[in-house]
Amino acid sequence: MKNYKIFAVLIISIFLIASVSTLGITPGRVNQDFIPGVKQTFKVTVINSEQRDVNLAVKTRGELAGIIELRENEFSMKSSEREREISFDVILPDTLTPGLHTAEVVVSQLPSNLPSSPATVGLSLAVATQIHIYSPYPGKYIEGNLKVSGSESQKNLYLSLTSRGKENIERAKATINIFNAGGESIKQLETQSVSLSPGERKEIGAVWNVDASRGRYTAKAVLNYDGQNVLYEEQFEVGELALDILNLFVTDFTLGGIAKFNLLIHNKWSEPINSVYAQMRVLDSSFSEIADVKSATYDIPSGERTTLVYYWDTKDLREGLYNANILLNYADKKTQQDVKLDVSKDSIQVIGLGRVISTEEKGTGGNKTITILIVIIGFLVVLNILWFVVLRKRRMRNSR
Repeated sequence: MKNYKIFAVLIISIFLIASVSTLGITPGRVNQDFIPGVKQTFKVTVINSEQRDVNLAVKTRGELAGIIELRENEFSMKSSEREREISFDVILPDTLTPGLHTAEVVVSQLPSNLPSSPATVGLSLAVATQIHIYSPYPGKYIEGNLKVSGSESQKNLYLSLTSRGKENIERAKATINIFNAGGESIKQLETQSVSLSPGERKEIGAVWNVDASRGRYTAKAVLNYDGQNVLYEEQFEVGELALDILNLFVTDFTLGGIAKFNLLIHNKWSEPINSVYAQMRVLDSSFSEIADVKSATYDIPSGERTTLVYYWDTKDLREGLYNANILLNYADKKTQQDVKLDVSKDSIQVIGLGRVISTEEKGTGGNKTITILIVIIGFLVVLNILWFVVLRKRRMRNSR
């Protein structure tokens, strides 16, 4: 019986998680500058996306929950209603310490359509609108954050600035230094200058036409506004950590002997890539595996080209065309490439090099994993519905 209850809780929980999109609220956040003693009314829209009968409760929570007055504590939405607007009042106190103060208005749905039992107690769906109240700092004060975007050849570095002080800021400007993974400054950029009034938001930035190798970098921006300095940092990458396969060749080969494969790769990353090894699977014309060989492990310095060596014993092998799959394993990633091997009495020619099939993270199954998860969730939802129908029939039978 205990296991049955646990199973019931698990199934219902999964059902509720799958249904979380049935309830929404917009906007997700409202911002208000602090004005002592002011009362302001806000409106939010509750969305019943599946348009079914629901009973909803409204409550407040958070630091400033006590200054929010709700117009209603509960309400119902019919299946014919997709949206419902609700209102609440925010009554600001006479004083607030400088900075950000928050609260939330939470709309929750109790699963009243599920059978009443201890397994369903406390389960509910909830959405919330955040209330952000900004109390100004004395004098001059800026809040900011540094962001980096762009392509491998060009990076845009920009600071989003908001004046949170009571006084005007006459001039704000930043110097941005870019550091490589070794902590060496490789580039210095200057932004434009701007002025800001209290509560005003602006952006300043600079463009880096990348003249460095692929790798990890750190941008450090020193913002100067009217004599005050603030440091902002942001890590970013140029390009993707990946090893390039340049060439694969075999020398001094005789059929029936051991073939020495030379796989030439290039590390364009700005840091060494360690514990790199290659694997090659060879398939015959019916796609049956006839060989699976690996190289030793190599450490490849930044910017260097390295040849990975592995061996294939061709004893009892016939001349002909074979399919081969090359896997390059490194840094929890892999690069995969398919080629064909044209084997003759005294040579092996590699055909099709240069068409990379994929470079991906290890342990990620991609679309296959997502499909499996969708199938599992779908199965559990169907199982939950069947369980509900059976339970309902039993209750109807018992009531007779």
